[in-house]
Amino acid sequence: MDSERHDAYQLVFQADVGRLKPFTVREDDDSVCPFCHRGMLPPILREDGDILLVPNKYPILQNTDPFVLIETAECESELSLYSEDHLVRVFQMAFTVWREMMADKRYRSVLFLKNHGPLSGGSLRHPHMQLIGLYDIDYHEGLRRDSFYGPVIHSAPGAELNISDRPRIGFTEFNAILTDEKGFRAFCLLIQQAVGFVLRRYHSGQIGSYNLFFYAMDGATYCKIMPRYATTPVFMGYAIPQVTDDLDAIVREMKVYCHY
Repeated sequence: MDSERHDAYQLVFQADVGRLKPFTVREDDDSVCPFCHRGMLPPILREDGDILLVPNKYPILQNTDPFVLIETAECESELSLYSEDHLVRVFQMAFTVWREMMADKRYRSVLFLKNHGPLSGGSLRHPHMQLIGLYDIDYHEGLRRDSFYGPVIHSAPGAELNISDRPRIGFTEFNAILTDEKGFRAFCLLIQQAVGFVLRRYHSGQIGSYNLFFYAMDGATYCKIMPRYATTPVFMGYAIPQVTDDLDAIVREMKVYCHY
């Protein structure tokens, strides 16, 4: 990668804004959760019961347009605990906003992601998702298509869940794929089941953090469900991903856990 492309393919973090952010993601954080207090929120742009879309009050990245989707009024809840109806409503609003933003010619691309837990890179415990319009960067340029495929765990009409055999980072990354809108509900449930597996079964339930990353490409929608732990030194220093040698065992374990 030459220096010109490298300069164009990075975001600038605004440190002064970052210092103002509240932190509630760790148990010892004593900040007040702004998502628990409607009066602390910026103007609500969209609302479905307790599912709210607001501008991000702390726009930490230059040349971006960030929004936050608050998933529930329950601060201690989590995506894997939602009823099927609430789960689908959360994703319906998120996908509607994401697609509207992707159609907006001001943005080169739009990030759609979720942080959960102290190792996820997030600052607030309260369940939420983020949608970030990028004015200058097309995230597709940094993708490897092969990182979204591997042994299939479960498939339904229009949707699939698999485990990467060529992960972006490693060691274990799950991928939900939506190829037909008729499979949207199944797609949502596959994501929820994968998150539940990560938090309660994977590594004997010792994983407390994960990310969801969404991608629109090649006529399909992809969600990468990524358990988070300390990133390997080999990846940090050399950008070489690692894959675990027990993928088949994880597939079998997940099928049992999810009753596939």
